[in-house]
Amino acid sequence: MSVIPPLPEAADDQLGIVSRVLGCRGRRFVLNAQHWLAPSASVGLTGASPIGKAADAVDQVTCVPVVGPVLRLCLLVVQVGALAVLADGHDARRKDAVQRCEAIAFDVLCRIFEQLRTAPTEFGAANIEQLCLLMAQVEIVLEQVEATFFLTPVKDMMVDALVDGWEQQLRDIRDVQISSNVHSAVGRAVDRVENGVDGLMMRVCELGRNLAGSLPVEPDLSMYEVGWRPPVLGGDHVAGVHQRGRVEHAIMAMLEGYARGEATEAPRVGVHGIGGCGKSTACAEVAACERVRTLFPQGTFWVQLNDTSTSETVVTAVLALVYHLCGEAATKRCLRLTGRKHFVALAASDVQASLMADASKWLVVIDDVRYDQVGMLNQLLLVVSRATPVLFTTRSETVVALVTGAVRLAISSWPQDDARVLLARAIGKRVSKNKLVFSADEEAAWVRRVLNLTQCHVLSVSIVASHLSSRCGMWRPVVAALEHQWTDPSFRRPLTDLNPMRSVRATLDTSRALLPDDEYRRAFAAVGILPANEHIGVNVLDRLWRPSLGVVGGAAEDSSPSHAQWRSDGGEEVHPGVVRRVDAFVRAGLIHQEVADGDLAGVVVHPVVSGYAHSLLDENLAATHQRLVDEYARDCPPDDTDTHGWLGYHFWATADDGYWYNNVARHAAASEDVLALASLVSNEWYAARVRTGSLAGHEADVGLVLASLQAIVDDSDHSVHDSPVLLGAAHWGLAMAFLHRKGCKTAANQEAASILLRRGLDEVPRDAAPLLWAEMQNDLGNVYSYRVNGDKAVNFQKAVCCYNHALEVRTQQTLAWAETQHSLGAAFTNQEGGDKALNMEEALAHFRRALDVRTRVAAPLLWADTNLEMGAAYAGRVDGDKAANMEEAIACNRRALRVWTCETMPLHWATTQHRMGMAYTQRVDGDKAANFEEAVACYRRTLEVRTRDAAPRPWALTQHCLGLAYSERVDGDKAANLEEAVTCFRRVLSVWTMEAMPQEWASTQLKLAGLYQLRMGGDKDANQANKEEMMACYRGTLEVWTREAAPGAWAETQKRMGMAYAQVVDGDVVANLEEAVACHRRALDVWTRETAPLEWATMQVCLAYAYRSQVGGGKEDDKAKMELTKACFRRALEVWTRESTPTSWAETLYSMARTCMRWVDSDQAANVEEAVACYRLVLKVWTQETAPVEWLATQVNLAFALRLRTSGDAAANMEEALACYRCALEIVTRESSAQRWAQVQFCMGTAYAERVYGDKGANWEEAVACYRRALELRTREATPQLWATTTWRMVVALQRCEQWAEALERARALHAFGREWQWWDENEASLVTRVAQLEREVEQPPVAGAVKDALLGVDKGVLAE
Repeated sequence: MSVIPPLPEAADDQLGIVSRVLGCRGRRFVLNAQHWLAPSASVGLTGASPIGKAADAVDQVTCVPVVGPVLRLCLLVVQVGALAVLADGHDARRKDAVQRCEAIAFDVLCRIFEQLRTAPTEFGAANIEQLCLLMAQVEIVLEQVEATFFLTPVKDMMVDALVDGWEQQLRDIRDVQISSNVHSAVGRAVDRVENGVDGLMMRVCELGRNLAGSLPVEPDLSMYEVGWRPPVLGGDHVAGVHQRGRVEHAIMAMLEGYARGEATEAPRVGVHGIGGCGKSTACAEVAACERVRTLFPQGTFWVQLNDTSTSETVVTAVLALVYHLCGEAATKRCLRLTGRKHFVALAASDVQASLMADASKWLVVIDDVRYDQVGMLNQLLLVVSRATPVLFTTRSETVVALVTGAVRLAISSWPQDDARVLLARAIGKRVSKNKLVFSADEEAAWVRRVLNLTQCHVLSVSIVASHLSSRCGMWRPVVAALEHQWTDPSFRRPLTDLNPMRSVRATLDTSRALLPDDEYRRAFAAVGILPANEHIGVNVLDRLWRPSLGVVGGAAEDSSPSHAQWRSDGGEEVHPGVVRRVDAFVRAGLIHQEVADGDLAGVVVHPVVSGYAHSLLDENLAATHQRLVDEYARDCPPDDTDTHGWLGYHFWATADDGYWYNNVARHAAASEDVLALASLVSNEWYAARVRTGSLAGHEADVGLVLASLQAIVDDSDHSVHDSPVLLGAAHWGLAMAFLHRKGCKTAANQEAASILLRRGLDEVPRDAAPLLWAEMQNDLGNVYSYRVNGDKAVNFQKAVCCYNHALEVRTQQTLAWAETQHSLGAAFTNQEGGDKALNMEEALAHFRRALDVRTRVAAPLLWADTNLEMGAAYAGRVDGDKAANMEEAIACNRRALRVWTCETMPLHWATTQHRMGMAYTQRVDGDKAANFEEAVACYRRTLEVRTRDAAPRPWALTQHCLGLAYSERVDGDKAANLEEAVTCFRRVLSVWTMEAMPQEWASTQLKLAGLYQLRMGGDKDANQANKEEMMACYRGTLEVWTREAAPGAWAETQKRMGMAYAQVVDGDVVANLEEAVACHRRALDVWTRETAPLEWATMQVCLAYAYRSQVGGGKEDDKAKMELTKACFRRALEVWTRESTPTSWAETLYSMARTCMRWVDSDQAANVEEAVACYRLVLKVWTQETAPVEWLATQVNLAFALRLRTSGDAAANMEEALACYRCALEIVTRESSAQRWAQVQFCMGTAYAERVYGDKGANWEEAVACYRRALELRTREATPQLWATTTWRMVVALQRCEQWAEALERARALHAFGREWQWWDENEASLVTRVAQLEREVEQPPVAGAVKDALLGVDKGVLAE
């Protein structure tokens, strides 16, 4: 009686369903008994169930083998009753039917116990084996009946199949037991068993007949009324119906559109996503929102499916649908159809024929449809009217595709803001609209970590929130558990037993269980090494699963024509097993497939699924990564251009399939393959990454390799320490990673690489791995060659020594030997100090040797690289003709461009274009304007590839060079060119920031300041704006270049700042000049004559200009300023001598002479005498041949000084002045420089007018001729002020030549010009007098040759230009 507890009485005397009769406890018992008795599919024939094993044990103990078969038989009868409950548990059954099941079971147990109390009788071994085999077969048959029990209506099966099958089984058991050849040995015990078996058969037959004929009088429909409503949302849900981007909002938009009449048929929406992504809660929220209740006043009908749903579930759901949509009468009609074979179709026809005026007022939701339940879904949809909207959820996107007309809505996660809201609630924060939920510290400490780890997966976030809530907001242990136990079964909602899927692992285990077999499950686990949320091509999956697909060498073993391979988008053959596995994973709702051009293109793995699959690998993780690395390495073609010879992997020789280049570093790091990691920091891999335009990707590779190799080397227990060669390779890889690393100080990277390479050389003997040893020697030489720290000469010598060591191993005419020759050439090119001419010749010799091996045919990429570096050597070459060297540099760059095209090697092509631009700016031959146009074009082409996003620093460098080119551009509008230059430098500053690159930032600020100064000269407002920008640039520069940190640069900035203040004419001129003097004095605090004599001399000249500009404050003050000016010039001349710096010496003397000519109010004779002396000294350096422009200016100014000279012979001074003007006219012509030529003509005419020697009349005639020539260009329209001055001189000369009529005409024209003339006030009275005199002379000419008195202020006045 303790084995089978008595069934409870019904709650009332009415007839009802069996489950109501049994009650909760009784039904649970029967179901548990059925489950306990059912053999497991994985158990063999002789080991069916726990009770079966117990029976065998009883047989062994009692030595009565008949007990086992009898016990099995009795329990079989108990299972009959359990199956009756399961089959017709929802139909009305009589109470006595269940009582007979209990009576049979009780009677059988009584017989068993009675048999056990009698004396034991032994059977033979043959009979025991026969009976046990018979019982095992009975159990298998029962399992098969159970598996197919609900495929057809229950009543037919009970009458026609199930009861008849039980009767036949019992007859067979009876026959076997009665006909046993050991019958007599059993005696009365066997008789009792026989009688018991007969009795059991009679009772089972009676049970079958009673069950078949006992139909309910009136069906109970109450079960269809309750239990079909949406689930109630818990507190861990964040509403989303009003938020764009949430699937709830999208569903509401479709439902509202249907309600507005935008569609003729109600929408059928399939919401698909992985387990735990919030599909069911989204639909539940939609069903519960007020707007849906208004649109669908009849309510929402909710059908919940699960992994135990069967055809009975469908029948029940159909009846419930009919009950709610059509009422009780239609339900009763459908109940009478449940025994029919096509019940659902018949029920659907009945429903469609019914009047369903309220169909559009219902919303139907079918939740959690598995792929194998698509048939159930379609059966349910048959019953639902097309006027009723339907939502259904599924993990498999294929389910949605199989429903005709269904709209797909994918859901993967919550928006981050919604996840934050839930986390805030968990820790007790009040969430308000338009206000940050968490502080910046909280975001950085744990919130962003949670969001990144969970990827806002709804179930994951809700689990975290529940843990936070249960721990009263203590987030540290929760985040730690999330990081280490996210996909463990233990990471689940605390304090809840209601939801068996309360962990992410349990939820996804449900999907994984849907896969066909363990082979598929292992293949799914391998997906854990693939990146999440990225397109994974089928070719990648083919490589990943090749070993398990039986593929060797790219072909499947034992492949048949029926399983022919097909080609992916990339042209690679793909095993058909890949498609089958993807299809299985999609059906299980584990991955998303992508289709292109009618074929499977690839898959996308959700981050949560990726983490789940990753956790399934456990100890197989590294091996799985290694298999994929080996699969790709197997396809690498032989690399004839390998300069290493010791690397086991040549990944750069494999074409990028869109996946491998971006993920090989991650797989190599996870597999801890040292050689694979080392290959990813080789120059060849860098070239391959650059070729594909992924410089940022290469930086990521380097970072990953650096971290992985560092961890391997630091782990003293790692197997790499058992192999000196592998350990040396690891150190080489680390060194290369440091050298390739971006964004860090170059000096620090170089020092780290140097230490690692020296360690590697200590670990790897030359004889053990000569190629690796030579590689490390060569690369150590490269480090020394470009080293920032230390003495440059010493570093160079060390580099050459390392290269020579490498050449001891690297034999001549090999690519490795050519690499070292190339490195030597680069070292000599970049050497600072020494004989530059000799260094460049040595560099060119090494490059030529390298090109003997690095030919365009044998190694085109290396050939191009050497040509590029050779071009740099030619550009810096000292020997030979400079023009020829620059032409050769351009030719080298052009040769490189034959290989490095924009399509195949974009970054190398861009680098070469950049070098070409630099060469054109330095080019000697050709037109300067054309060269700069070509330079600008090269830089622009460079920027087509060097974008700010892809390569920010190279982009900034090219922008910098382009700005320099625009600032010196000849063609185009000057103002526009300066504007373009300013724009370029501003772009540079967006990358070369003060924080990231302070030195470059400061130098660019200095360039910008100079450009702003050049832009001054327009209107007043523009000048003021340029001045402010210029001064801001200087001040910004001084923030970096302080006197303590960079005294030389600080002094240079002070100098430029002082010059800028001295040249600014707007604002307070006196204050600006004072600032200029102060800046120059500060610069002189650093640049002393002893420490920096040339810079000190330069500052003396600048200070002299500033003092000279201050003249004008008063006679005494002017005298002091002029003395200071001349003193500064004299100090500069103490350093700048004619022998050491002839050009600077001449410029200073020229400035000194100009200063003396400006200061004529003091001792005029002395100042003019000093000026004449200075000009004569200048002409010894500035000759007509070497400096024609400067020589011309000096001749004109010397002539002016001689005209003012009072010492010496005045006539001789004037003759010397005229000689200077004649010399000037040998250089300047009307065609070459029209205005300058007119100026010399004017000055020469004035000299002839003042001439002492010669005939006076002839001198005046020469003066008139000179003025006429000047006035041919100095017209009133073109240059009105110069025209007026020259005309005034012409009037005087014409009067002296007695050409009164022309003189009067010109005088009247000048008088009409009037106040427009800047000298009008000084000469108005003289001009009026001159006009009156000329009028009289025209009317009555004076006696020829009469001497006229000079007019005061006119004849003796000197109008200097």
